[in-house]
Amino acid sequence: MEDSAWIDELEQVGALLRGHFQLTTGRHSDTFFLLARLTERPWVMARWAKELARQVILLGPVSAVVGPAMGGVIPAYAVAQEMRGVRALFAEKEDDGTMAFRRGFALEPGEPVAVVEDVVTTGSSVAKVISAVEAAGAVVSAVAALVNRTREGALGAVPLVSVVRVAAPSWPADACPLCAGDMPLVRPKDAREPG
Repeated sequence: MEDSAWIDELEQVGALLRGHFQLTTGRHSDTFFLLARLTERPWVMARWAKELARQVILLGPVSAVVGPAMGGVIPAYAVAQEMRGVRALFAEKEDDGTMAFRRGFALEPGEPVAVVEDVVTTGSSVAKVISAVEAAGAVVSAVAALVNRTREGALGAVPLVSVVRVAAPSWPADACPLCAGDMPLVRPKDAREPG
């Protein structure tokens, strides 16, 4: 599918929002990807996972897929399922802000791993997962995201693939032009009902 068709699908399921939003990073943007609205529809998510798995496979062998909890758990599982025989794990946030493996999850030294995330904006969550993978002795061979809104080179030398790449602006909270215009700020992940 063309990028525009993928974007249309995000809009149809309510996963692409326009307005004034606070991102998880604390930055503000006029665009928000609430991909829980995509992952709640497994029959739609399957197409996204298949495309992401196809791109990861082209980068070389992978024996495990790791996602950050929460947003990367379902995408990592779905991508691993498409890759057949690849394990799906997730890393969780520690009290100090780092990510670590719990629940008996372990990686082998030298094991090739793909890190899968729902949306990559600054790459900070992915970087924390990469650190956890490397601390376990494994090797990150690729990062894959359903939506990539990073600037080029945000993850250094690790290849980043995505289903769609979107150039959506974001600003530090103290330099947000939407705040200057008194547009109400929304935190979509806090919403109790679809908005």
